[in-house]
Amino acid sequence: ENCLGLTAVLASGEVVRTGGRARKSSAGYDLTRLLVGSEGTLAVLTEVQLKLYPLPAAVSAATCSFPTLSDAARAVAGLLQCGVPVSRSELLDASAIAAFNKYSTEVADLQEAPTLFLEVEGVSEAAVEAAAAVARECCADSGGGEFQWATSESERRRLWAARHATYYASLALRPGSRGVVTDAVVPLSRLAEVMGETAADVAAAGVVGPIFGHAGDGNFHCILLLRDEDPPDYVERLSQLNDRLIRRTLAAGGSCTGEHGVGVGKKQYLAREFGEGAVEMMRTVKRSLDP
Repeated sequence: ENCLGLTAVLASGEVVRTGGRARKSSAGYDLTRLLVGSEGTLAVLTEVQLKLYPLPAAVSAATCSFPTLSDAARAVAGLLQCGVPVSRSELLDASAIAAFNKYSTEVADLQEAPTLFLEVEGVSEAAVEAAAAVARECCADSGGGEFQWATSESERRRLWAARHATYYASLALRPGSRGVVTDAVVPLSRLAEVMGETAADVAAAGVVGPIFGHAGDGNFHCILLLRDEDPPDYVERLSQLNDRLIRRTLAAGGSCTGEHGVGVGKKQYLAREFGEGAVEMMRTVKRSLDP
């Protein structure tokens, strides 16, 4: 939705242009989204026209911990239902917070509990304060603790920089590992249920798999830590855990991938998600543009 238009080179060598600078158009097929969603399998993109967004007048970031991962996920749904202008909402489970604390030196240690990272924006400081008050109430309704605010730009940058290092921090939980990052997305109404079941599944499997997600759009990841020398039994447990996660996601009305794309690993789930008819339609499009 952030791509307004493209210039692309097809397999035949033909250069095509899609979309444009207008805010909307209903002319012809939506080739822009077709090419963007094709993951590079239909054309090579050489130019992209993107939407620009204004910087907000006032911004504040906060963290809030919860008794359980499901409680934190329910809070996210509550925030959106109440219309709180949340520009970012990230959710980390307790093991991800433990990794966060060990890795980050610029941010004070957080309580090792499921934690929500929020950023609220508005047209003025007063508007942000009003939104923050509603956010506190929504989180409290789901068992959330006290908010820890970061209002200055430097504080916010440190907080989000530490959050974005979660992958590397997670690797330190099991030294010598590489991360197999899962990618699932579900309707917000099912996020608490699916994340809670996934956390319980990780614990039952006896593997290391911190969970974090872009909770505002129902997208979450589990970083499954794998060493080259791990026994086949451990590798199989990780594989089965990932399979159960995808099947659980699809059963909840979600998608096998929210942002990472299909690739080799997710091909087998496309028919389950869309049906054979839709997958054959994709093949037909591919054959017509790249015979």
